[in-house]
Amino acid sequence: MTGADGTAAHAARSLLSWAAASGDPAGTAPRTAVVTGPSGAGKSRLLARFVAGAAGEADPGTGTSAAPTATRPTVHAVGLAEGQIARTLSWQLGRHLGYGPVGPAELLRRLAADPRPVLMVVTDLHRSGRGPSDLPAARPAALVEGLIAPLRSLPNVRLIVECDTPVLLGTGDGLLVVPLERAADGPPAPGTPPAQVTVAPAPGHDWRSATPDEREHALDRALATGTAHELLRDPGYLVYGSVPAVTAVLGDQRVPAPPGLREVWATAAPALSAPDLPDTQRAAVLHAAALAANPRLAEYLRPLAESGPWVTGWAHASRPAAALALTGTGPATGAFVAADALGRLTRYSLADGRALTSLPSGTAWQPSALAPVTSDGLLALDRSGVLRPLLLGPDALLPIGSGSLLLHHNAAVLAPDPANLPTALAATTRHAAVGDGLGRVHLWPLDSPATEPRTTLRPHRAAVTAVACLDLGGTLLVASGGRDGTVTLGDSATARPLAEPVERRDALPTALALADTDAAGPVLAVAWSDQRLHLWHLLSGRRAALPAPYGLRSLALTGDARLLSAGTRGTRLTRLDLAALWA
Repeated sequence: MTGADGTAAHAARSLLSWAAASGDPAGTAPRTAVVTGPSGAGKSRLLARFVAGAAGEADPGTGTSAAPTATRPTVHAVGLAEGQIARTLSWQLGRHLGYGPVGPAELLRRLAADPRPVLMVVTDLHRSGRGPSDLPAARPAALVEGLIAPLRSLPNVRLIVECDTPVLLGTGDGLLVVPLERAADGPPAPGTPPAQVTVAPAPGHDWRSATPDEREHALDRALATGTAHELLRDPGYLVYGSVPAVTAVLGDQRVPAPPGLREVWATAAPALSAPDLPDTQRAAVLHAAALAANPRLAEYLRPLAESGPWVTGWAHASRPAAALALTGTGPATGAFVAADALGRLTRYSLADGRALTSLPSGTAWQPSALAPVTSDGLLALDRSGVLRPLLLGPDALLPIGSGSLLLHHNAAVLAPDPANLPTALAATTRHAAVGDGLGRVHLWPLDSPATEPRTTLRPHRAAVTAVACLDLGGTLLVASGGRDGTVTLGDSATARPLAEPVERRDALPTALALADTDAAGPVLAVAWSDQRLHLWHLLSGRRAALPAPYGLRSLALTGDARLLSAGTRGTRLTRLDLAALWA
């Protein structure tokens, strides 16, 4: 199916008409449109205007400002395919869709389960490919086969692809071809720009002051001269160099690499691919990934990592945890307790993460949250919604108010409405906060008996996914995250959340932590399902964003700004420079 008119205005109208028709589940319009034409015909300009118009910023036909209308399509993700392979382009698309930097298999799995009709734009498909020229990954066809074709097969996905020829995508009725022609009086087609650097810089080059061209193409040029293995031994290049290039080259087992580098890169590269990651944080990401797999590389990177706003103190990828909690008292508590997927409890040193002792945990259970209420007493939440007491020593006790809390919420297990079941738990020594499936947060006193919650907040329109609380004087400050993609703040004094959420995103908050820090006062940490970690300075409303190394399920924050995090791929401690984070 092809549009005959090659003018930009006609192409823009064709795309808008196609987007409207292809969005009809009962329609027969093709689910893929390909914008083709020679170099200089304006393909990229057309797609930029289309995306801007979808966001209500400009009319896709004229480029002029325009208000959003009901017929204007929504573009959910944009992928810049030039120089990318399937894995790195998947990281781009996953970020835009709210999944985080996920690989092709996970991207396709999540899209298949996504209830939305999803529209994506992929530019410069014909310029895709990276790595050794004799491997398939260096050619655009590999990206088509590994990602674009599987995306086209999903019934809820619509694609607009920029390509110099539709042949790359195949033929058939499932494709709308939108051709563009360069105007007769238009500018000549640009050729390939001359390379700024014809020889790859040698290892030890000052990559911090390197040009963008040197950073992006140094490894490509080293491949051509047979010196790629030397560049991969340069830690400076790994910090500043091209993530797609390194990812593609390390995928070729013929290229020699330092011991452990492939493992380090596989862990770090998704986070390194974030477009807004500062150089010092790139060093911190690599340093964290190298701590176990390549200690020599980690030690080399440590000074640069420590010059940034955060650095990993220790990381144990072999110790995944479903939930964790600080134990002891005071801002510099020296230990924490972690529960694995079977509910087995271990106490660890906060200083270096080493295991101290195994703890009694009773029969196997599925932990969702741990909340310390005394020095050796915890409240715990099972994934089934059952609350349980955990006594970590023979003389351990729970506060007087915990019994009523347990009886009240565990009675919901017998109720006909499962939405009343607890879904999140947090506590201080004086209070507990319990979230449920109806978006409510129930606040309980622990230092006095009560048969009902003292206060119930209603901050969310869907189930609560995480909650944190902090005693501030006589008031309990409560943060909660919900399946509606919001994070809210409330307190026991006003008995209601703030009028507006602290944050609203197209992702789910998976873990929260609150602490009254020595350097900055109250700080809120939020882990998101798309592998983002946000730190909020509550007194000023400033936010700092950090890359999370994997999906996080539990957080704890100390008064001296140490952030403990855990998930299915390990546990780690991050030291934060709060002043630098918000500078």
